[in-house]
Amino acid sequence: MPAGTARPRAARAAAPGTGVAECGRVVSTLHDVIGAPTPGVSGVTPRPAPHAPEFGHVLRDALGRARGDAAARVSPVAPQPQRPAAEPRAYPRRPAHVPHAKSDLRTAIRRASASVGVDPAVSLGVARAESNFDPRARSSDGLSVGTFQMTHGTAAEMRRKIAAHVVTRPAGTDDVALGVGYLRYLHDLFGRQAHLAHGIATVPVPDAGERRLFAVAAFNAGEGRVAAAQARARATGGDPTHFADVRRFLPPITRAYVGRVAAYAAQPDPDRV
Repeated sequence: MPAGTARPRAARAAAPGTGVAECGRVVSTLHDVIGAPTPGVSGVTPRPAPHAPEFGHVLRDALGRARGDAAARVSPVAPQPQRPAAEPRAYPRRPAHVPHAKSDLRTAIRRASASVGVDPAVSLGVARAESNFDPRARSSDGLSVGTFQMTHGTAAEMRRKIAAHVVTRPAGTDDVALGVGYLRYLHDLFGRQAHLAHGIATVPVPDAGERRLFAVAAFNAGEGRVAAAQARARATGGDPTHFADVRRFLPPITRAYVGRVAAYAAQPDPDRV
């Protein structure tokens, strides 16, 4: 080959031991194309042949091939059948096992209260304040459950008292009977002098209306705390049998609780209006 003549790229010999793949098409480089932008390398000057292809033609050809390859790779997607939209229900479906749940529950509470001589209005007021008549209610800490939000410890103690005939079991399921039975127990407890833990004793409250307030307070705060408040009222010159003299020694949450239950008990029975 004469000196100064460039050897064609496809004809260059491979190094010993190296295979050369057959080129299907030789693509022009930037230095072989007229009108191509100059690479950002210092000292390199493009020198295309007189009849070299125009840069714009090469670019359009390359873009056309790229679009054709991409289109060939995309398989058509069959249209999916449209599902008919479900018709919205006019109202949420009520579970089959709790039809008219609150009304039925209030009826059960009245029946349980009547069976052991507890004022039904007070029992209903406590149940409303505790769970709003929801037998599935559970406190945030998980310790109080059911319509009357009984703790497991209090429920177990009530079962023992019922088994020992200390408390008469009210009618109905445990969810209702244990709550109403606890109110009956507390009402009786503040009708006599009862010795509790830590040397605390209740002061008998002769008036039945006042005694109901003490029972409701003890349902929330515990009989020991209410008996201690009675003692503090007596020590400061108050009457330990009048709830108005004792309430200021109870926690604020208990004072508010008793007021709420009393307000509920004074309202007309929603099932008998």
